[in-house]
Amino acid sequence: WNDINEVIMASILMVIPTMGQRARMVLAENQGGCFELFGLDVLLDEHLKPWLLEVNLSPSLVADAPLDRTIKSNLVSDCLNLVGVPIRSQPPRPVPH
Repeated sequence: WNDINEVIMASILMVIPTMGQRARMVLAENQGGCFELFGLDVLLDEHLKPWLLEVNLSPSLVADAPLDRTIKSNLVSDCLNLVGVPIRSQPPRPVPH
């Protein structure tokens, strides 16, 4: 996990100036808060070394499959909780096989 965290942190550090500029524009227009969701696609090779494939700004939250729905529902709930919009926790649904 440490290697994956390093890949993620390096990616975020590279876009901090752009993120700051974008946040200032949004805040100037809306006088409120904002947050951004990034989707990072990481591939693990045969030695479990992580390789960053791409970074998606505002990744799709469309859930076409039951597993996708479970993962993305939890993601949205966690994001809203992090920004101070309390979401009532629901027990996790079993993932169909």
